[in-house]
Amino acid sequence: MNAFRRIHDIFGSNVNHALDKLEDPAKMIRYTIVEMEKSLDKAKASAAETKANISAREAEYKVQKEAAGRWDVRAQLAVKNGKDDLAREAIGEKQNAASKAAALETEIAELKNINASQEGQIIKLTEKLNEVKSKERTLVARAQHAKEKIKIEKQINSTDCGAAIKRFNEMEEKVERLEAEAAVAAKSYENESKFTEMENNESVESELQALKAQLAEKKDA
Repeated sequence: MNAFRRIHDIFGSNVNHALDKLEDPAKMIRYTIVEMEKSLDKAKASAAETKANISAREAEYKVQKEAAGRWDVRAQLAVKNGKDDLAREAIGEKQNAASKAAALETEIAELKNINASQEGQIIKLTEKLNEVKSKERTLVARAQHAKEKIKIEKQINSTDCGAAIKRFNEMEEKVERLEAEAAVAAKSYENESKFTEMENNESVESELQALKAQLAEKKDA
């Protein structure tokens, strides 16, 4: 979840609409704070979920690494006892476990990057929320002042020219908002993890022969 996109949505819809009208600044600023608090809660929940996923992947990674080690020992034992078929099977299992472990290692690294980004968003959102809360009274006063100023401006710009300028300014503001929304929408995050297949029989045979040679050297020594 992009917490700051959520904040953008809040200000870009109901809050901005109400503040533009300035019907009840205090109520709408309070509403904004509540929505920001909800966004912060969601960001924290999302970060916690990512951490849980990291822990699960790390546990599975440990399982696969240990499995690869066990199959390696079994492969050596099979070779020592002249059981090439069992050795081939053990090597294949070892490679399968090692492949899964490598894929999990990549996924864990990606999840940690995501979590770091989430934690950064939480910090920024918390700071912004505290800032808004600390300035709530001032913002209400400024909004009320702006409301009175708008009334005066409407009286001054009551001619057709004034109305046209006002419409132009409103249209320019809408375009700027659309541009800002387009810039946010253009950012996307694509997270894809790829798993490799177990190596082919030729690779297994190659490692078997290397293992035999290694054991033969140890025996001769």
